[in-house]
Amino acid sequence: MAILFALLVGLAVGSFLNVLIVRIPKGENIAFPASHCPKCGNKLKWWHNIPLISWIMLQGRCAYCESPISRIYPVVELLTGLIFALLAMKLGVGAEWFTVALIFSLLLALSVIDFEYYAVPDSLNFTALGLALLLPLIVWGWDFITGNSNELSFYKDELIRTFKDGAIMGASFFALGFLVKKVVKKDALGEADIIIAATMGALLGLPLALIAIYIAAILAIVPAFAAKDHMVPFVPFLAAGTWIAYLFGDTLMRWWSALYA
Repeated sequence: MAILFALLVGLAVGSFLNVLIVRIPKGENIAFPASHCPKCGNKLKWWHNIPLISWIMLQGRCAYCESPISRIYPVVELLTGLIFALLAMKLGVGAEWFTVALIFSLLLALSVIDFEYYAVPDSLNFTALGLALLLPLIVWGWDFITGNSNELSFYKDELIRTFKDGAIMGASFFALGFLVKKVVKKDALGEADIIIAATMGALLGLPLALIAIYIAAILAIVPAFAAKDHMVPFVPFLAAGTWIAYLFGDTLMRWWSALYA
């Protein structure tokens, strides 16, 4: 039941992510006006907005003008649902689960926006970073309310760790971007990549964040060569590397230890 609950929460969050993905790059208000068809402008009924189900029932078309509804909508909803469900299996349902799932949901939204618009909104990026940095404080609050608190020093040490590792990763990416720009005379890493690197450091810790960067680079190799002179958004690969590292961190760390033993 907990996994089903997590899936349903994720689908609902994914529906809201679609609003963010469509409206934020255009500078539109995310609350007003109410959901409407971008083609005919008709306000959607509540049953037109049921995550995943509505798109299937409407056969991917607007209920009013029958204009095609982008497949991005159900894909984002499904992926967000899976994020919440898989993290519930790993962490159980609680404050840590919900916060980490929100971070990955924001990374998903950033990936789609970067892929569609070659832009990464600071509002979403900094929100993900803030949640990653403050995760131990959020977990402490939940554990305190539910009576499951560990020693306060545990949360304090974790909070120091998130800020330290986040700062190290962010500063490292900034230094790398500065060096590459000096050598090749063009920007290689943007501000958005630096912020996401800091999020990776805070969420994953070191050295797991470095492994995630390595995974992201491997995933980006083929698309980068295939694109040739075209720009390849790097945020989706950073997000994918972070997701893989978070899910399989223990295994990856054992490989890392064996490699450098």
